[in-house]
Amino acid sequence: MTPRVSGEAPDLMGPNGAPLPAAMRRAARAQMARNRLMASTAYQGAGYDNPSLAKWRPRTWSGHSALRWDRESLVDRLNDVARNDGWASAGVTRLVDNIIGSGWILSAKPNYASLNLSYDEAEEVADRIEALWRDYTQDVDMWCDAERSKNMAGILGLAARHRFGADGEAMAILIWRDDAPGFQTAVQVVDPGRCSNPMGRMDDKTLRDGVEIDDYGAAVAYHFRRAHPGDVFMGMPNQWQWDRVERETEWGRPIVVHAFEAARAGMTRGASNWAPVIRSIKQATDYEDFESQAALLNAVMAAFIETPFDPDELMDSLGADGTSAVGSMYGAMAEAQQAYYDAAPINLPGVRVNTLQPGETAKFTRPEHPNANFEAFVNAALRKIASAVGLSYEQLTMDWSKVNYSSARAALLEVWKGLTSRKNNFAAQFMGRIYRAFLEEIFDKGLIVLPANAVPFDQNPAAWCHAEWIGPGRGWIDPQREAQAAGLRIASNLSTLQQESAEQGRDWKVNALQKKRERDFYIKLGLDPDAAMPETRTQSETITETKDPDEEIEEEVNGPDKKQAWRHPMGIPAIRRRAA
Repeated sequence: MTPRVSGEAPDLMGPNGAPLPAAMRRAARAQMARNRLMASTAYQGAGYDNPSLAKWRPRTWSGHSALRWDRESLVDRLNDVARNDGWASAGVTRLVDNIIGSGWILSAKPNYASLNLSYDEAEEVADRIEALWRDYTQDVDMWCDAERSKNMAGILGLAARHRFGADGEAMAILIWRDDAPGFQTAVQVVDPGRCSNPMGRMDDKTLRDGVEIDDYGAAVAYHFRRAHPGDVFMGMPNQWQWDRVERETEWGRPIVVHAFEAARAGMTRGASNWAPVIRSIKQATDYEDFESQAALLNAVMAAFIETPFDPDELMDSLGADGTSAVGSMYGAMAEAQQAYYDAAPINLPGVRVNTLQPGETAKFTRPEHPNANFEAFVNAALRKIASAVGLSYEQLTMDWSKVNYSSARAALLEVWKGLTSRKNNFAAQFMGRIYRAFLEEIFDKGLIVLPANAVPFDQNPAAWCHAEWIGPGRGWIDPQREAQAAGLRIASNLSTLQQESAEQGRDWKVNALQKKRERDFYIKLGLDPDAAMPETRTQSETITETKDPDEEIEEEVNGPDKKQAWRHPMGIPAIRRRAA
C-alpha cells in the first residue's frame, strides 16, 4: 500500500478492496453535497432532516391526475360511509337541507339596460316568466322530471346529494319530450359513476375521465355508460355500451349539465369535500364499534366465581377413587347447606340471596368501557368532519347543549357564508343551465310577449338569464331582535325588503300580494286588519279628503289638471306661470 501523505483525502475502497474509480468518487462527493443542501433548505417544510419529513416524498400530481386514478375507490368508500355511518348520512342531509331546503324560488332579473327595456317593462316580463316557471316546476304530473317521479325541488335535492355527498359533482341531461302536454324540456339526473372513458380507454389530450375537451380545456361532450358499473344484473346488454352526448346544441341550448367545484386548475371532474376526512370517519366508527363490543362483553360477564380447589390436585390426593370421593364430598356438603338454610332461611324483601360453596368467593368485574377519553376522541373527530364539509359541530350532531346565544349566532353566521357561496355556485352551474333551456322554449313558443323594441332571446340569452334563486331561510335565533334589526337596516337604506325576505326564504312580491289579499278580505268582512298595530289602522279607514288651503290656491292659479307646484321647505307654494 502506498504511504499516504499527511492532509490527503483517504481513498474510498470498493467491495473488492480496490480503490474506487475517480469518476465514481466525484459522483459520490456531488451527491453528498446535494444531500447537505437538501438538509438545509430555506423552508423547513421542504427539508428532509426532520424525522417527520424524512420519508415524506409525495409525487407531483396535477389536479386531474390526482383524482383520475383514485376517484373510483374514493367514491365507493364514501358511498359506503354514507350508507352505513350515521354521522356521514346526517351530514349530507344537513347540507342538502341548508342549501336546497324545500326548493328554490325564482326571482327573474332580466338585464333591462342591455335588452332595450324600461325597468317597468322588464318587471312585467319577469312576472310572466316567474308565473310560467311555477307552472313548469310545480306541475303535479311532474313532467319536468324525465322519470316523472319528482318536481324541480326533488330534482335539485337529488342532484345536491351527488354534488355535496360522495361524488363531489352532479350531472344531468336535458331531454325533449314530445309527449309532454305543457313544457317539453325535462331533466334527467345521471349518476356520475356512469361517466367514463369508453371501454376503459386511457386518457389522452382530448378525453379525460369521460369528458371530451377542446384545446382550452372546455368540455364539448360527455361519454355516458348506458348502465351503472354497479348494475351487474344478469342479461344487461348495455353494460358495456357508451353514448357520446354533446354538451350543447350548435345554437347553444344546454344538453348536459355538470356542476362541480374545481380545487385546482385543469380538473374536469369534481372531488368530494368529504375526501380529506374519510380516514377520521372510519377511525371514529371503528372506535365506536370496539367500545360497544367491550361494553357488551362487560355487561355479559358480570362476575366470576373463585374457588381454592384445584380439581386435578384434589383427585390425585384422594387416590384412584377420587372421582367418587369428590362427588360424595360435594354431595354431603350440598345436603348440609340445604338443610341449614331450610331451617334458617334468609329473607330480604325484594332481594334474592344466593349461596356459594365453602371457600368460594364471587369477584365482580369493574367495567372500564366506554373509555373515559371516548367522548373527547369522538367529539374531536366530529368537529374535524364538520369543519371540512362546511357545517358547525352543532349542526352535524344536533347537539346544542353547550352553546349560548352569542356563540350559536357567530357559528351560524360563519357557516351561512360558506353555504351561501356553495348555493350560488351550484345555482350557476346546475339550475342556471336548466333555466336557460326553459327560457329558450317559452320564447320560442311565443309564451312571452315582448315590447317592439326589446332584444329577442336568441340575440342576447345571457341578459335574459339573469336571475336570483331564493333558497331556504337562514332562520332566527332571537326573532324579536333580528326582526327589529332587519327593519332598521331597511329604514337606513343598508338593505332592501327583497334582501331581507330572501334571507328568510321568501319572495317579497309574493309577500306583498298576500298581505294585500288578506287586508282586502278583512275589510270586506268588516274586520280591522290592523288590530295589533293601532298606528297603522288609518291605512284601512275610509278618509274623506279635505283640501289644504294652499292646494286650493295652486288649483286656482295652475288649474285642477296641473301637477302640484313645487313647495319651499317652509311650505310656501311656488306659483308656476302658464306657458305662453
